[in-house]
Amino acid sequence: MYFNIVLSKKLISLFQTFSPAEHKRFRKYLLSPFFNENQTLIRLYDIVIQHLVEPTDKEQIWKQINLGKVYNDTRFRKYCSDLGKHAERFLAYHQYESSLDTEKIYLLRSFNERNLNKHFSATERALRQWQNKSDHQDIQYHLSSFLLETEIDKFQIRHIQRTGKINLEQVDKNLDNFYLTQKLKNYCNALNYKNIINKDIEIRFVKVLSEELEDKIIDYPPSVQIYYQVMLMLSNQENEAYFHHLRRLLNDYGKLFSLSELRDLYIFAQNYCISKINTGNRSFFRELFNIYDTLLREETIFNNGELLPWDLKNMVTVGIRIGEFDWIEELIKTHNHRLPSGFRDNAITFNLAVVHFHKKEYKKVIELLREVEYQDLFYALDGKWLLIKTYYELDELEAMEALLESFRIFLLRHRLISKTKQRQYLNTIRFVKKMNRLPGQSETEIEKLHKKVQEANDIAEKKWLLEKINAF
Repeated sequence: MYFNIVLSKKLISLFQTFSPAEHKRFRKYLLSPFFNENQTLIRLYDIVIQHLVEPTDKEQIWKQINLGKVYNDTRFRKYCSDLGKHAERFLAYHQYESSLDTEKIYLLRSFNERNLNKHFSATERALRQWQNKSDHQDIQYHLSSFLLETEIDKFQIRHIQRTGKINLEQVDKNLDNFYLTQKLKNYCNALNYKNIINKDIEIRFVKVLSEELEDKIIDYPPSVQIYYQVMLMLSNQENEAYFHHLRRLLNDYGKLFSLSELRDLYIFAQNYCISKINTGNRSFFRELFNIYDTLLREETIFNNGELLPWDLKNMVTVGIRIGEFDWIEELIKTHNHRLPSGFRDNAITFNLAVVHFHKKEYKKVIELLREVEYQDLFYALDGKWLLIKTYYELDELEAMEALLESFRIFLLRHRLISKTKQRQYLNTIRFVKKMNRLPGQSETEIEKLHKKVQEANDIAEKKWLLEKINAF
């Protein structure tokens, strides 16, 4: 039996996510008697990380961790299980350690329980100073503030006879800030998911809260104001004023959110733009472009410093629709190094080819795409189809027919292509071949093909096909 099967995919996949620095820290964790007293687990871990990719025999591992002992499968599995539990505890500890406010709040709780008043006051001051210096006032900030005020309230209740002070108003205020932000976020997500999965998700008390906030929203922190505005925008899509107000709020208060949450907030705005475009309002291409431009200038779009390939593709697509070719070329030139290395060459080649295609520089498209080797399936599909359209524009029908046939075989043989995507492209290939036979045909035959394309559901390039048929 192979090692990676014995250890289970769960353990292997967990260690494969560790960075080199995390592997180094985890080994220190295992070496600490405070966390681990089983020296065998250290030896097992050292072997595990050498065989994350290539399997090895389980009994060979046993010989290295238990010299001279007869193989015991039950004991071996227990070692693997214990190592996995330590890895999980390490990750939990790492999360705890990386959150200064969480650590300090637990410390305050401990000081409260031990009646260490001076220790409590000093830690409270330190935590307040840290909060005051924090750039963020997002959901996590409000939760931490609520937990802090709760511990302070407990502290003051113990001394109420002497001081006459309680902290209940601050506890309740911060609870409201956290609860309202999280509740509104939940409802915004529910509205967003409804458009994706066509399912109603019940979020209770939203109507009551909306009525409470309607005339008092300015009195609440920016996080509540922004999610309230997202809710109004998604609930009243015909009123574009809500979208524009949200853009102003994000511009004014965006820096108060973590990058991940700010990206999520902008996704709400992006999805709104896309829904408006889909209903025929083409002016929202410019609005969507402006959002991408903001995300790029403020470096909000980068995920751990990387530019995701689909974000680049979306920006190129939107930029083309409004003729921002110089902006696109500068984007690719300036930020291509931020693309993940495994996608970089394909992403740069394909997106530059798209720009040349829309600038009608068809020879440059062919130069870029003819010999490219695709590492990514979706770039392979899009790249092959772009090359087909380029051959059509150059009237190189023989080359296009040959590529259509090789593309058809590629679609049928590639197992990772979904049935839906396969059907869409195969139908499109069929219509392109029929379109190639239109020259010399009667108006009736042209109209018949136009109607079939218009009525087709599973088709990849309906707009382009209809444009070309209309040209006959």
